[in-house]
Amino acid sequence: MLCRMLLLVLFCVACGDDDLADSSPGDASRDGARDAGRDGASEDATVDALANVDARDDVRDGGLACALPAAFDRGVTYARTLHVAEGASGDGSEAMPFGTVAEALDAATPSTRILVRAGTYGSMFLSDVRGEPGRPIAIVGDGEVVFEAGSAEVLHLVDPRYLVLENLTLRGSASHGINIDDGGSYETPAEFLVIRGITIASAGSGGNNDCIKLSGLDDFWIEDSDIGGCDRGESIDMVGCHRGVISGNHFRTTVGNGVQTKGGSADMLITANLFEDIPGRAVNAGGSTGLEFFRPSDAPHEAARIRVVANVFLRGGTESGAPIAFVGCDGCQFVHNTVITPEGGWIARILQETTGARFTPSRNGLVANNLYVLNVDALRTFVNVGADTAPETFTFANNLWFALDRDDFGGPTLPSEIPAEAGAVVQEDPLLVDRAGGDFSLSAGSPAIGAALAMDDLTPGYDGRCFSNPAAIGALPAP
Repeated sequence: MLCRMLLLVLFCVACGDDDLADSSPGDASRDGARDAGRDGASEDATVDALANVDARDDVRDGGLACALPAAFDRGVTYARTLHVAEGASGDGSEAMPFGTVAEALDAATPSTRILVRAGTYGSMFLSDVRGEPGRPIAIVGDGEVVFEAGSAEVLHLVDPRYLVLENLTLRGSASHGINIDDGGSYETPAEFLVIRGITIASAGSGGNNDCIKLSGLDDFWIEDSDIGGCDRGESIDMVGCHRGVISGNHFRTTVGNGVQTKGGSADMLITANLFEDIPGRAVNAGGSTGLEFFRPSDAPHEAARIRVVANVFLRGGTESGAPIAFVGCDGCQFVHNTVITPEGGWIARILQETTGARFTPSRNGLVANNLYVLNVDALRTFVNVGADTAPETFTFANNLWFALDRDDFGGPTLPSEIPAEAGAVVQEDPLLVDRAGGDFSLSAGSPAIGAALAMDDLTPGYDGRCFSNPAAIGALPAP
């Protein structure tokens, strides 16, 4: 309950008066989470200079105080450790490990860490794995631990609670890479889960399959992971999930969207991630869900209070793509992001794909303090507004717009329904340290410094530092 209260307090800062209702190894995983596939120079080499993001829970750097909700396992000491080794047949001791994770889970009790030694293991279907508050169960890779499957999901968890998955590689799934759900018991969600330092190398060989599929999961953290190679669906697809923190991950090379929150999902913080070459909607805040799958069943929105803060979006895009799409999303924010050369589609989309008397339109969105470096001719236009939405309730403010292909660029042309942007910085070079080499931090003298709209609930920037007061535009605080 303490973790739940902490998340509610932190998220409610952004809610206002809206009526919507023994440490495990792997701390170094963030350093490598964004490095996979970064070869060569030019913009094809991404952000090595920014690979270190410190996930401190409370950071102060001479500016605004900033914090991330701390995962419930931080600082936990486990009472016992069980060991697993490929091909073994023992009792779970260090000298005689179990041969499978399933055997270890049969013997596990709350406050158990299952340490899996390097090797290649098969797929897993796990039901009702449950730790307790302050006494989670953890499955932790010790070395290069690979789970793979040829004809099924690699990992399916039904109704877990207080569970940690850390330092594992999943590959070769014909369906979802990880599938976590509430077992169809909508009133008793899966809850309190940490996914940290996970690599998903491939998922799906046909149909709508995702790297990570979450249905009915509350109070969760997805951190420091490398997620890509999803052949048909999303990097993360959430249906009816609540109070999640998605931070420090590298999302790349999917066929569909990046992170999707729909089906009544609410109170998400998506921060300090790298979205690289996502062809569709890098973040789909909302979506389209069958009515029978909403959690709660009477949710009046596809999504609400989704905050997309201090991420880097690199390239990507198709004719239907965008860094952010507000799709039946109520009170959602896209702020302090850095967007580099998006292609094909739009800067933002405002859509409504689920309609009916009970559903609020896409409304009350905020697009502010973002730094855009773009080729205007590579876009269809700037903002796409669909039917049954409330674009007049959206606010665009204090974004920096810099066109590489038009010296006379006068700023984006917003649809007439959206109020004119205030505080924009237009066609002033943001003076990124090394855009061609993938370092998108600001040089001294950048016009982005101190030009942001004031916000009192900022999380750390992309590089883990707090923003100054006044803050800089973009995902990275001033030097």
